[in-house]
Amino acid sequence: MRPEDYEAILCDLDGCLISGDVLLPGAQALLARAGDRLTLLSNNSTETAETLSARLAAMGLAVPPTRIVLAGTAAVAHLAALPGARVRLFASPALRAHAVASGLTEAREEVTHLLLAKDPTFGYRELQDVIGLLTRGAHLVVANPDVSHPGPDGVPVPETGSCLAAILSILPGVDYDVIGKPEPALYHAALSRYAIRPERVLAIGDNPLTDAEGAERLGLDFVLVGPHARRWADLDRYLAEFPEAA
Repeated sequence: MRPEDYEAILCDLDGCLISGDVLLPGAQALLARAGDRLTLLSNNSTETAETLSARLAAMGLAVPPTRIVLAGTAAVAHLAALPGARVRLFASPALRAHAVASGLTEAREEVTHLLLAKDPTFGYRELQDVIGLLTRGAHLVVANPDVSHPGPDGVPVPETGSCLAAILSILPGVDYDVIGKPEPALYHAALSRYAIRPERVLAIGDNPLTDAEGAERLGLDFVLVGPHARRWADLDRYLAEFPEAA
């Protein structure tokens, strides 16, 4: 499972390369070894490829926007492609701005769809608004199902899935679509950039429920790193086990 044995590498972000604004062990080494074969495939639903690329560059990771695929922007693209969709956004300011730039105008009346993404301001009032819109027939689109991701201090950071859990505690039977991992749409968006067979692709992640499950569904080889991994605690240990050929 050496990185050099694959024509494309899809790597998760939080918990693999970074934790908050902290670089994790092996992050820079993986980028150096993978080069243009690497695409970041993340359930991040607060940033755009451009803002994330700039943030990573400030941390010492050079990843151009063209090699970043995010659940939040993929969810916006999904909604923008729906004819006549009238969308209410529960998302970060960056993702809302991206939605407007993508041609979505946020609707306040006759809402047909809701976008639920990671929004640090999501609270009781927003939850009440979501419940009201869903009971009136709007359809829910969820950027990703992650309930949390690892924080740099070891404390889990709440994610979109925690807001979804609050909604489901009130409307347990509500129908919704998930765009991010483990669903295949995000993987297809990344793999469309490569004209290669699935067996030539390596996926790397830290979440067995999203990263590992998604890779398995598409038949991709998978490397699990982080606290849930028995073999590799981080990318540094994974890369050390599979050094570059002399």
